[in-house]
Amino acid sequence: MKRIERNKKTGTERSTINTVLIVISVLLLITGIVLLLIEPIKRFNRRKISGDALKTIEQKIEMAASEEVPQATYIVPAIGNEVEGEDFDFIGETEETEEEGSYGGDVTLTSIGILSIGSINIRYSVWDDANQVSLRYGLGHYVDSVMPGEIGNATILGHNYRDGSMFHKLGQVKVGDKVVFKDLNGKEWIFYAKESKIISASDILDYALGNITDSRQLTLVTCTYEYGAKGWRRIVICELSDECIPEEPVEVTEPTVSTEETPAEPTPEVTEEIPEDTPAVQEETEPEVPAEAQEEDAGEE
Repeated sequence: MKRIERNKKTGTERSTINTVLIVISVLLLITGIVLLLIEPIKRFNRRKISGDALKTIEQKIEMAASEEVPQATYIVPAIGNEVEGEDFDFIGETEETEEEGSYGGDVTLTSIGILSIGSINIRYSVWDDANQVSLRYGLGHYVDSVMPGEIGNATILGHNYRDGSMFHKLGQVKVGDKVVFKDLNGKEWIFYAKESKIISASDILDYALGNITDSRQLTLVTCTYEYGAKGWRRIVICELSDECIPEEPVEVTEPTVSTEETPAEPTPEVTEEIPEDTPAVQEETEPEVPAEAQEEDAGEE
């Protein structure tokens, strides 16, 4: 009897242990699935928000004809959809976005235009800053560079997403490929790639600042793992097409009109010159009377 009770107790303990192990296994399985789904879910959210933002900016650019300066903004979540290694994909120190906390923890991003590269099939909004939040949902303009199309160097940064989005295929851009930036007024600035290379992250400022050239240049930047480690950047340097360079206005100089009175020129005296071959006019004189005739006249008297 005792043996039977002991066997029942042992069986109950084993059953309890098996149940606990099954529960733990299920929890671990669920946890593993969740962990595997986190990054795809973030990626899906980022791509959806980026696409929706692009459509919104495109619509606002189309409205540029009826507005002097269209306001192209889009609200995105300040927290969530983080990118692994995003601390390394921008220039400068990590700074909190000024508007973080407004709109219930959302951030308002402001677009400066749209960048398109047909050879690698990308088209994204370019936000006015290249910080952690803005680079999750598009490309970012480096604030210490000029605007695309202006004299100097304009720098645009983007993530290297392994799913093929953003600037993942930037290394496939070849010399001569067309890069188009459409500003908020709908004007297209056409650039052509002239150089593509990999540089150290410590040298990025030598290529990103706005005052490094007197030409109208565009520099595209992303991180790269072609050397198998972090700390490297892929850059593509582009130059503005000649047909997009605005003509310099020609200064028209009006003739200077003097307000001082001009002294009158003296009128030359008119003198009549007598031609040399004109005979001189002789004074009229009484004709001389011969002496004989005078005597005759005297005798007649």
